[in-house]
Amino acid sequence: MNDTPHNRNHLRRLLITLVKIVIGVALVVFLFRKQDVRLSMIVDAAIHLFTHPVWLVATLLLVLGCLLAGAIRWWTALRGLDVPLSRKRVIAIFFIGHFFNGFLPGTTGGDVARAVYAARGVPAHKPEAVMSIMIERLAGIAMLLLLTIAGLLASPEHCHLHMAMILLIGATSLILIMLLALPDMQHFAAWPGLRQIARHPRLGPVVVRLYTALRLCQTRRVLALELLGWSLLQHACAIASWLTLAYGFGLTFRVVPFLLLIPAVLTAQMIPLTLGGLGVREGAAASLLPGAGIHPQVAVLVALASYAASLVWSAAGGLIFVALGEHHHARPDLDSPAQGE
Repeated sequence: MNDTPHNRNHLRRLLITLVKIVIGVALVVFLFRKQDVRLSMIVDAAIHLFTHPVWLVATLLLVLGCLLAGAIRWWTALRGLDVPLSRKRVIAIFFIGHFFNGFLPGTTGGDVARAVYAARGVPAHKPEAVMSIMIERLAGIAMLLLLTIAGLLASPEHCHLHMAMILLIGATSLILIMLLALPDMQHFAAWPGLRQIARHPRLGPVVVRLYTALRLCQTRRVLALELLGWSLLQHACAIASWLTLAYGFGLTFRVVPFLLLIPAVLTAQMIPLTLGGLGVREGAAASLLPGAGIHPQVAVLVALASYAASLVWSAAGGLIFVALGEHHHARPDLDSPAQGE
């Protein structure tokens, strides 16, 4: 293999992915041992869930609703940036990205796959297609952080998390400012640090284009509100899917605290320590959900079941990937031109 920058980057990504997989598996094993989760418990929980198919079907439909809301949020961002992609095509690409996230880790991230396939369909709007993903992601993160803050404030069992609250409020405020009230660039033109970033050959164009896209969103205030609205629906479906899983396992718990604490679990799984939040999500569930009356052992199993439900729709994204013939094209890569433009 030639020692080219492309090959070195590819090897580095594979190594990072391997490390994340090892960390995720190690965290799950640690939690299983710490909480004394046994195979018999997993089998019993699965049997109970499959013997109550209503809750299982409801969970899968809610996860589907979560993904569809995310896809429509992305389509809304594309429309706001005047990228002419149809809603049907956007949904198909979104599910393909979900497939890449679930089953092709380390090769191409789901967001990168989305950017490449979207840009391929509208080459004249390649920068806007890429920026749309960053914008809709910001809206999703902002809404999830808002729900997390509200949930932690309303949960007296966890009101001692002062430092976490400060960090969450700070991050949320920053994102909302970016989406709704980003100042004019002229206010920062004299800052030496920003001048250096703007002059960077690769980072500079990306930052400028993202800033331009965000400013465009701010001139269309309804667009930002739509993005936040779809984000709220997306997270509501995700939270409800955890609720139906808990019912499917036949658990007895306090519903309101449960609903308030799930956003914090979903926020924790965004920490880029492992693939798909594996281990981090389960650890957060084991730590937080006892506040709703769920034993840490069972909380770990509910979190793993939630991840499994997401993988079901990742597989569906793979079927779309094959049905649309995308697998016949060159596989999108992190170093493809669509990412940098």
